[in-house]
Amino acid sequence: MSLVILAGDDYNTQKKGKYMNCVGPKKEFVVEYSIYNALSIGIKHIVFVINQDFDIETKKYFQHIIESQGGTVEFILQTTYTAVSRSIYDKIEHRKKSWGNAHALMITKRHLMHPFIVIKSNEYYGIDAFIKAKELIENGTVIPNRYAMIAYELDKTFNLDTEINREVCSTNQHFLSSIDSPKTYIINEENEFSVNVDFWIFHPSIFRSLEDQFEDFLKENASELEKNFTLSDMIIEMMKENQLEVKVENSNQNWIEIIERENEQEVNHYIQELIHQHKYPNPLWK
Repeated sequence: MSLVILAGDDYNTQKKGKYMNCVGPKKEFVVEYSIYNALSIGIKHIVFVINQDFDIETKKYFQHIIESQGGTVEFILQTTYTAVSRSIYDKIEHRKKSWGNAHALMITKRHLMHPFIVIKSNEYYGIDAFIKAKELIENGTVIPNRYAMIAYELDKTFNLDTEINREVCSTNQHFLSSIDSPKTYIINEENEFSVNVDFWIFHPSIFRSLEDQFEDFLKENASELEKNFTLSDMIIEMMKENQLEVKVENSNQNWIEIIERENEQEVNHYIQELIHQHKYPNPLWK
C-alpha cells in the first residue's frame, strides 16, 4: 500500500516554512496525524503532491519524520503546466491555480504500482478510515475497475458553523450510485447523510482513465480560469459509462477540515482530547 497526500492546493507558506495548520500540542501539522495513522496500518511509502511554495525545509521535515519511522517519501511538483501539452500553453498562460485533485493524482502515475489511499493534506480523517481502507485492499475489493471510498456522516464532519457545504453520496447495496453537487446543509440530529470528503482507495488502473479524461477536459476547458478536474466528477463519469464501480464504507469517526486560521484552535482542542483518550502519543514522534 501507498499513501498519496494532495498538498498542492492546501499549503500557504508562512515564515520559516511553517504553515497555517499547526494543530498539535507540539505544533504538529494536521497532516502528520494522517501520516501517523498510515504508518500504524503498515503503509511505508508516502507520496506528496506539492506546489512551488512547499519549501526545502518543509520537505526535510517530513522526510525526517517518515524515514525515522522506517518509511520512504517522494515529492511531486504540480504546476499549471504539469502533464499539459505544449500546444495549449498559450491558452492557459493566465491560469493561476492548479487543475484540481484529479490532475494532482494523475501526475503520480510513475510512482504507484499497487493499490493506494488518496487524502488531502489539510484534513483530519481519524484512524478508522485507514483501518477500513487497509481491509478493503487486503480482502481484494480494490482491483482494476473497482475502487473504494470512505464516506462520513454529515453531522460528524467537523465545522465551526451549523451550516456546511458538502457533497452527499447515494449508495445501492454499499456501492456508490451518485455524488451530488456541493450543497449547504444545516447540522442537526435528523441528518443521516453520507458525504464525500475525498478519501479514496484506488488501483493503479485508474491512471489510464485519468489521462484520457484530462485530455478531454482540456479540450473543453483549457481557457477556463476556475474550472477544476476533480476526482468526484471523473469517478461519476466513469460510472455512467459502466467502466467502474466504487465500494463505499462509512467511517464512524469525525472528519475535520482546516479552512481558516480561526478554526485552528478548535481543531487543536479536538486533537488534545484524542491525546487524553490515548489515541495519539504526545509528542507525536519520538
